[in-house]
Parts: sequence; C-alpha cells; structure tokens
Amino acid sequence: MRRIVPAEYRQMPWRNGGGTTTEIFVAPAEGRFVQRVSIASVASDGPFSRYDGYDRHMMLLAGEGVTLDCGVHGTIDLRTPLEPRTFSGDWDVHGALVDGAVRDFNLIVDRALASSSLEVRVLAGPETLARAPGTTYLVYVIDGALEEATAGETLLADDVALSLRPRGAARVAIATVTRLPSPP
Repeated sequence: MRRIVPAEYRQMPWRNGGGTTTEIFVAPAEGRFVQRVSIASVASDGPFSRYDGYDRHMMLLAGEGVTLDCGVHGTIDLRTPLEPRTFSGDWDVHGALVDGAVRDFNLIVDRALASSSLEVRVLAGPETLARAPGTTYLVYVIDGALEEATAGETLLADDVALSLRPRGAARVAIATVTRLPSPP
C-alpha cells in the first residue's frame, strides 16, 4: 500500500486547454495511460476533453453542479454531491454549470485494458477490500480520517487486500481498476 499526499499531486492542463486538473495518480506515468485519477476545478461552461477508448467516471465534490450534454447519448446531471456517473470518453460532451464553479472527482480508464468502477462509502468501522489479482484500489479520503490517511489524502494498493480503519466515521471514494487478461 502507498499513501499519496496532496504535496505529491500535480497540476496538469486539460487536454483541450480549457482549464487545469489536479492529478492524483496516473499509470503508467509516460505515454498512453491505463488509469488516471484527478480532481478538476471547473469555472465556466464548455466542452469536455475527449478520451477516445476510455471510460470516464465523474462525481461532484463541491459546488451547485454541472449538467453534461452528451448529444445523442442524452444528458447527465451532476447536481448531487458524491454520486458517481459513468460515460464514454468517445462522446462529445459539453458541460453547463448550474450556479458557479464546481470541483469534481474523475477516474478515467482505458476500456481495452481494464474494467473500472467508482463508488462512495461511509466507513463507521474497519473494512477490507479483498485481494484481487490484477486489481488496483485507489481510496481518496473525502472527509474524516482513516488510520492510514486523512481527508484529502489517497491510498493506493495493487494486487493486495486493503484494510481501511476509520477514526470515527470517514467518507471515501473507492476507485477500482481491474486489468483485463492479455489476448493470447
């Protein structure tokens, strides 16, 4: 297990140049990534960067929300904090802020190489994420604290069980990325 603290996060420009994101983790670090986790600050309406071949998971952390116009694929409403939504990076998406700037949490995964999910849990007691070969767990502490990390910090575990021990109650985002078998 590795603890990643905010001092290790990197400010990165959006692919389309429309803003910046705080990159928490990316793998691999060079070339086409398999997975990336970040927190974006969105201050104005505009197009989302395309990520062809990727699945995108997104949830509102702060602000009144944003509506994603996904063209023929419909609309995604991100007004309720901490409710993950999933959409294709292949889609042309335009975001419209509801009432002012927002911060959102993002997981982007190459769907040809891995499956993925994003969920939020409130932990009132110890919980273990089972060891799953080929799986990476990334746990971002939204609020409260764990024995292993405090609010704003991240835990990363590859191919091992991950024990989460809250101090009191803690709310966490859990990103799970499972590598797909290589073709023969």
